[in-house]
Amino acid sequence: MLPKIAFTILALTSTLVLAGNTIIANRCPYDIWLWSISTDNWGAPIHIPAYTKHTSPFRTSPTSLKISKTDQLILGKHTQFEYSIVDNQLWYDISFVDCANGQSASDCPGHDEGLVMDTTDGRCGRAECTAGAYCPTQAYYVDTPLRKLGIEEPVFTCPGAGTDMDLYMRMCASMAPVRRSVAGRVVMDGEE
Repeated sequence: MLPKIAFTILALTSTLVLAGNTIIANRCPYDIWLWSISTDNWGAPIHIPAYTKHTSPFRTSPTSLKISKTDQLILGKHTQFEYSIVDNQLWYDISFVDCANGQSASDCPGHDEGLVMDTTDGRCGRAECTAGAYCPTQAYYVDTPLRKLGIEEPVFTCPGAGTDMDLYMRMCASMAPVRRSVAGRVVMDGEE
């Protein structure tokens, strides 16, 4: 049996391993709703008003952050940001599989003004789909791009970086954050 100090160290170590957060920055001029889905969680929708952000800690199981323009998760009308942590390495991608129609992602929330997914660690990859563009090397349009499109899977990672970082997902990324004054200081809404 391990002494109590060993359990404390193990608990602290597992907390430190997943020290990062997921941050959805909604730069869109419309509200969005987020469902954070993983094997251990089917969350209720979280309302993220226009020009605001939502932060939540990393989960240990593969997670899909489904984004909708309504408080209903309607098939064919949601964008997905997905991530997994495997052997203390972060993997992530953007998916239009549930909303793209061929090369068009016009039914995917945020696509009209671009989407970006990256981290606070410069060693990591950056997934970016510019406003209205067809970007199959940056986002999933089909479930198996190698077989169906002849291209590599658009998955990004941070080799050797661990998970002590934040993972940002920017909706309507081409739109500048809104500036406003709060208690005498300038705040950038929808900005990290």
